[in-house]
Amino acid sequence: MKDEIYIERINKYAKKIGKYMEEVDTFTDFENNDEKVDAVILNLEQIGETAKKLSDKTKQNFNSIHWPSIIGLRNMISHEYEGIRLNIIYDIATVNIPELLSKLDK
Repeated sequence: MKDEIYIERINKYAKKIGKYMEEVDTFTDFENNDEKVDAVILNLEQIGETAKKLSDKTKQNFNSIHWPSIIGLRNMISHEYEGIRLNIIYDIATVNIPELLSKLDK
């Protein structure tokens, strides 16, 4: 039961990122909007934190998702916040998050 809640939360955080990125047309738009940057990074961190709590069985059920990368991103955000490269965050928000949502819906 807990894992279902965790998957719902991951889905919620990913959808929030998608919503934040709707008004962002370019990397420059993203980079120059501190509120969007902070909101996206916070939700990416929450996705990773929640992913850490998933059981191995649930991770196997969603084996098309590379969970170690998601958790690793969370660790990078938490421990190296000032060193985050925004172009990578932008790519994750615009490419990987829609892919994650698609995989969670299956």
